[in-house]
Amino acid sequence: MKKLNSDVSGIVLLAKQAGKTSFSSLSSVKRALGTTKVGHTGTLDSFAEGLLVVLVGHLTHLVPHITNFSKTYEALIEFGTETDTLDPTGQVVKTGKIPTKEEVASVLGEFWGETEQVPPAFSALHVDGKRASDLAREGKSVELRARKITISSIRLLDFSDKWARIEVSCSKGTYIRSLARDIAAKCGTVAHLKELRRTRVGPFELKDAVAEESLSFSSLFPMTSELASLCGMDSAILSTRSVSDFCNGRPLSAKMFVQDFTSDASKKEIAVFYPNGEFGGVITRSLSKNHIKLSYGFVIQQKQKMHIYSWEQVAGGRFSAEFKEKGISLTIGSFDGSHLGHRSLFSAVLSQKEQGLVPGVLTFTRSLRGYKNPTEYEGDVVSLSQKIDSLSEMGFAFAVVVDFSSEFGRIEGHDFLNLLVKNCGLKYLAEGSDFHCGYKGSCGMEEIKKIAAESGFSVDTIGSVIFEGERVSSSRIRKCVLNREFALVQKMLLKPFELDCTGFLWKREGEKVISAKKTGRQLLPPDGTYRVSVLFYTFKIASSEGLMSGLEETYKSGEAQNYRAAKSDCTLENGNLRLAFSDNLISGFVRSVQFYGNN
Repeated sequence: MKKLNSDVSGIVLLAKQAGKTSFSSLSSVKRALGTTKVGHTGTLDSFAEGLLVVLVGHLTHLVPHITNFSKTYEALIEFGTETDTLDPTGQVVKTGKIPTKEEVASVLGEFWGETEQVPPAFSALHVDGKRASDLAREGKSVELRARKITISSIRLLDFSDKWARIEVSCSKGTYIRSLARDIAAKCGTVAHLKELRRTRVGPFELKDAVAEESLSFSSLFPMTSELASLCGMDSAILSTRSVSDFCNGRPLSAKMFVQDFTSDASKKEIAVFYPNGEFGGVITRSLSKNHIKLSYGFVIQQKQKMHIYSWEQVAGGRFSAEFKEKGISLTIGSFDGSHLGHRSLFSAVLSQKEQGLVPGVLTFTRSLRGYKNPTEYEGDVVSLSQKIDSLSEMGFAFAVVVDFSSEFGRIEGHDFLNLLVKNCGLKYLAEGSDFHCGYKGSCGMEEIKKIAAESGFSVDTIGSVIFEGERVSSSRIRKCVLNREFALVQKMLLKPFELDCTGFLWKREGEKVISAKKTGRQLLPPDGTYRVSVLFYTFKIASSEGLMSGLEETYKSGEAQNYRAAKSDCTLENGNLRLAFSDNLISGFVRSVQFYGNN
């Protein structure tokens, strides 16, 4: 597995100018973006202009995907003279008649479909270890074998005097200079290519490209699931608890991702995204003995503001030695929603940074209420990913995420706390007065204080927070969501109720409507139609005028993501969501849906 350091990365659609080499054009991208790592996806001759699809940073590993795309060109053929290079930079070596427009139009149809083409002598192809163009310049005879190409479309756009302008859509490896030569031969004469413009590479269009003098970071398109699909790949999103395993190269399994994508092996490569929408690399999928096998392609390390540990890592002594030596401050709980009551605990733990302790949280993959009464449980207020993001934003250095099991539930409170002291360096614990831990919750705060005195850590009991005459709790927030009291929810959470849509499979229902089946354990309001704000991981707005074209907008930005919010009506029915927008849809992942009220 190849590990890469984080760096600027994405795709640039560059409008190359005639008279410049593709290499010098790439130098312009390097200067504009302050990077040295760029890759081209099919060069253009110096006399040619048009679209260069440039891959930057980590995405240079995707060069093979882009170079295999079909391409579209506009070409100006000059009849009557043939040059040694078959383009305007060469010396005239043959002359002939000028065909009529009708003659040219009549032969174009013969080039449709799969055919064989002899590349020009002046080309980058190698003969006996040397470039054919170098041998030709030395005056040596160059014989290149014919290669199979496919022309899916060819048409005459204009004809005047000795020039014919054509449009050609063709496969990788097609030389338009050779095509001009062969068209002339069919007409009983000679020709060379006077001008060439590449207008399309796969789904990318010249009209969406930027000139060299206008290059900037806004010219960079990041990898998204939509872009991955265009490159012939599936997309998969890592679960929050699997990020560390993925980054450390541990064996891949379907359980590491939020959706099941192993049933279909038609697309061999999968673009992997972290829970916050960042591109994480590529894995491969193959069929081995009737089983789907997942393998690493390359991994882009995520910039982590907060370290995530599993309980197995803590119990196995794989907690940070640095954190353990400094000592940690901790609070333990489900923390479903990070509401006002939780914030008091968090503040107490974070305040211990002044004493040199490392602040952290021990939490669970889901609310403990969901484990105890799964059939009667309404759902979590937040997803695990949202919880982790919130803790990271508050400034916690680490989180221990426990996937509750019967084995974990049998640990006695004394053993549990002493393990945290021994393996993590626990020095300070903050909990509410009703906190219990250990087998069947037998270890309450009085017992915990005795253990603390014996084991050398301190304990603070934090009182409940009262809001509008009632204790703030996750249960109260769930009740408010089910009663559609979103204003109260927002006051207790300090933010709107937000449904995490990571991993939802959205379907388009026209230009302005998308729908999906809810997945995951998160709570849903009752069926009905609501006023919502939809957040997208995105950089550009998709428009009907081109895949990559769009309007410049104001985006909310963080170190880990860029996203745009759009107002929508959200209809809920039997676990299905339907989002209706007043404007065109936005490209990229649907990150979440924030609820504000009934419609």
